[in-house]
Amino acid sequence: MLTKDDKKFLTENFGTKKEVGAIRDGLDILRNKLTMSSLEKFDFKSEVEAMRASDIRTEEKIDKLITIMDGYAGKIAELDQENKMGARTLHRHGVQIQELAKATGTALSE
Repeated sequence: MLTKDDKKFLTENFGTKKEVGAIRDGLDILRNKLTMSSLEKFDFKSEVEAMRASDIRTEEKIDKLITIMDGYAGKIAELDQENKMGARTLHRHGVQIQELAKATGTALSE
C-alpha cells in the first residue's frame, strides 16, 4: 500500500491520471493531424485521377496521329501509283518517238 509520502513523490515526479490523459489526448490529436496532413500532401486519389485523365488525353492524341498517318499513307500510295503510271507512259512515249524517228529517217540526239 502507498503511503502519503509515496503518493506525493509520484505526483510530483510523474503526472496524475488526469494529466496523463490530457497528454495522451493531445498526442492523439497531433498524430491525427499529421496523418491527415500526410494524406493531403500525398493525395493519391487525385493523383490517380490526374494520371487517368492524362492517359485519356494521350490516347486521344495518339488516335489523332494514327488518323493523320493513315491519311498520309493513302496519299503516299496514290503518289507511288501515279509515279509508276508516269514512268510507264514516259517509256511508251520514248518508244513511240524512236519508232517515229526511225520511220522518218530522223536522227535523235542522246
